[in-house]
Amino acid sequence: MLDLGAVKRQIDRMAADQKRVQNDFFERIDLSVREARRWSEDWKALSHGVDVSRTSWLVARLSGPPDAACPAPERPKHLTVIAADGSQIFPDRHEISSCYLLNVGYVVIHYGTGERPTLSSRPFLYYREEDLYEEWEGRRSMVTRESVGIRRGAMEFTFLADLSLQAREEGRSVVGLSDGTLILWSLEGRPPDLRAATLKTYLDAFERMRQARVPVAGYISSPGSADVINALRVGLCPEEPTNCDRCPWKVDAREPLLEIGQGLPPALPCGPIEGVTDDLLFARLLKPGERSGVFRSQSKILNDYGPHRICFFYLHTGAEIARVEVPQWVVDDPELLDLTHACIVDQAEKGKGYPIVLSEAHEKAIVRGADRDLFYKFLRDTFVQNDIRAEISLKSLKKLAATV
Repeated sequence: MLDLGAVKRQIDRMAADQKRVQNDFFERIDLSVREARRWSEDWKALSHGVDVSRTSWLVARLSGPPDAACPAPERPKHLTVIAADGSQIFPDRHEISSCYLLNVGYVVIHYGTGERPTLSSRPFLYYREEDLYEEWEGRRSMVTRESVGIRRGAMEFTFLADLSLQAREEGRSVVGLSDGTLILWSLEGRPPDLRAATLKTYLDAFERMRQARVPVAGYISSPGSADVINALRVGLCPEEPTNCDRCPWKVDAREPLLEIGQGLPPALPCGPIEGVTDDLLFARLLKPGERSGVFRSQSKILNDYGPHRICFFYLHTGAEIARVEVPQWVVDDPELLDLTHACIVDQAEKGKGYPIVLSEAHEKAIVRGADRDLFYKFLRDTFVQNDIRAEISLKSLKKLAATV
């Protein structure tokens, strides 16, 4: 028989523990806000501390006060907003063919002209040997889900650049938006020749847009990064310069654990705001429509970006705090930075918290389960009609039998 009294006492303890954790977390957020405001006047000193620090975390470089809040500029009456997104059907060795499909959805919306928007998609089928196999660092292997994803991302960005430049050549004011980060994290640890080839595709597109003065931005919804918080943690460190490898407050794993009665190890000076994320900080600092100052990412992959190094700011859309990434040349041009800010605020308002052009591009790009099933049915029927011998795995035959 269940001892309900004992269960109730344990539930009470659990609730008390979770309440303490919740209160502690709110205190951490409050402290992070105070720290951001503490460095408002002396932000250059914090920036210097970040520049000379050696940390085990990714730390944002500052270009102004960490608590800066910039109101939204007015959106131009005439503006063209463009977005591209992609989806795929990955290669499946259990199916009739190892081919794969990339589908790119794209949206072009003209504001202030009365023109109808363009909402469309284009599929690309890959089936040749050079499509199914890749050779990097002299090693030949079949394409993987990761390499297909990298190819899809490059194709999305090429579409975005081509459509943006076409609109610019028509004399329009244009902003290009991408869903997600502009920092190619997926290339870290990849073969150098794959890395170089993929980077070239992106950087060529960046350069064409820079020359045409078309701003491009990556919109990250619900970001979990803590680059700015980590800069404030550097500000909490009493060591000059900060060096996490030689932190005197860390317990050396080689030292014996403290005996009972000797007390607890000293708390890390940077620990009180650990666990807070940037979006929680800027939810307290920004009002709807406002953006933060601009920060510079210090991801190692960006050392290969040249003049297109990625910076970022946080934006209060009214429904969430988003991270917006832009190339350095957008930051260096106040007109382009203001245009990007105004555009995203307007798009988020039209999309009830999320840029409508991105949600529409996603809807055009997405390949649903029914689409995938129909794609493979087309393959099977076409192979049969053309008397092409092909094999299908037992796994797929069982799946087909289950649907009959």
